[in-house]
Amino acid sequence: MREFKTCLLFIFIGIGLFCCKKLPKATYPVITEVIDDVQVVTNPNYPRDGIVQDILEEELSIGLEEGPEEYMLNRPFDVKASDDGTIFVLDWGDVCIKVYDKDGTYLRTIGQKGQGPGDFGFLLFMALSSDGRIFVMNTVNRQVSIFNVSGDYLVGFGFEGSLNEMKTDGKNRIYYSKRNRKTVIGELPVTEDFIEVESIIQIFRNDADGENLYLLGDFEGEIDRIKRMGAENVMSLSSEYSIVWEVNREGLLYEGFNRDYTINVFDQDGKKMLTFGRDYEPVTKEFGSEDNLRKRTMPAYDPRIGWRFDDEGNIWVSIYSENEGEVIYDVFSPEGIYIKQAVLPCRICEIKKGKVYSIVPTEEGYMTVKRFSLKNIGR
Repeated sequence: MREFKTCLLFIFIGIGLFCCKKLPKATYPVITEVIDDVQVVTNPNYPRDGIVQDILEEELSIGLEEGPEEYMLNRPFDVKASDDGTIFVLDWGDVCIKVYDKDGTYLRTIGQKGQGPGDFGFLLFMALSSDGRIFVMNTVNRQVSIFNVSGDYLVGFGFEGSLNEMKTDGKNRIYYSKRNRKTVIGELPVTEDFIEVESIIQIFRNDADGENLYLLGDFEGEIDRIKRMGAENVMSLSSEYSIVWEVNREGLLYEGFNRDYTINVFDQDGKKMLTFGRDYEPVTKEFGSEDNLRKRTMPAYDPRIGWRFDDEGNIWVSIYSENEGEVIYDVFSPEGIYIKQAVLPCRICEIKKGKVYSIVPTEEGYMTVKRFSLKNIGR
C-alpha cells in the first residue's frame, strides 16, 4: 500500500511538471498589421510592464522666495538641459532665459525685454540645438532669435502669422506649427448661435538660418465655435480637441488628434510610416455648480502637458488624471508598444541622460525648477 501511494505521488508530480512545462507563457496581446504600407500597432488598455510610481528622486532645486534676484523665478514656463547638464529656464515673467550649471549655480541671463536684435517682446518657446545654440521664438517681434552657448546673439529670422510651438531635431533643424482657420472671421454672418469653424494645423521645418522651408503636412480636426454679434463683437470658444505633435532627434514627426487615442509617425519627407495607440475608454468629467452642471468628454491625451522622448527613444504621452497633484504618462516604445504607465508628481519639461527636469510650485506659492534622477525607464 505504501509503495502504491509513493507511486501515485510520483505520477502526480510527473503530471504536474509536464503540465507546467506545456503551459504557454502569457504574451502581451498587441496587434500589429500593415495597412496601405503603414505599420499599425494596436495595444490593449493596459501597459505591458504595468504601472510604475516613485521613480523620481530629487537631486537639485533652483528657485527662492527671497534672496538673490538671479535665483528668483518669476513665471518659469519651460526648462531645457544641454548634454553637459547646463540648465536653461525660460522665464515668461522676467522675459529672459536664466542659465545655471549642473550644480544649480547661476551663470548668466540671455536676452531682455525690448525691440532690438536679440531682445524679446514676449517669449513663447525655447529649443536647444545639438551644437549648443539656443533658439527662441518671439511672438511679438515675429522672430526666431538664435544665441550661442555664451548668450551672445548670433542671428534671427522673421516669420509670418501666429506660430504655435517650436522644436529642434538632432540635425539642428527647426520645426513649428501654424494654425489657419478655413473661414475668415470677418466674413461670418451676425447670428445668435455659434457657428463651427474648422482649422488646419500646418507643421513646417526649416534650417537653423530660416532657409529651406518645408511643409511636412496639413492636419485637420480642430473646430472652434464662433459667434459674431456685430462688426467688432465676436465670441470664440476654442476647439475641444487638439492636434498634438512632437519631433524626435532623428527628425521623425509624431502627431495625433486627441479626440481618439491614435498617434501617427511621419518620416522626414512627411510620409506616414507608423500608427499606434491603445484601447481607450473616454473619460467624462463634470464641471460647474449643481444648478449649472455640465459634462465634457476629455481628450485622450493632454495637450497642456505634451509629449516627451527619453534617452531610449520611448515617447511619454500625458493623459488626464482624476487626481490633483499627479501627472500620468503612457510610455510607448519607438515601435509603438505600450510598455508602461508612469505616475509622477509633476509634468516633465525635459528628459536628458536619465534626468528629469520639471517646474514645481512650492507650498509657499513660489516656483522652483527641479532635477530628478529617473529610475525604471528601460524597455
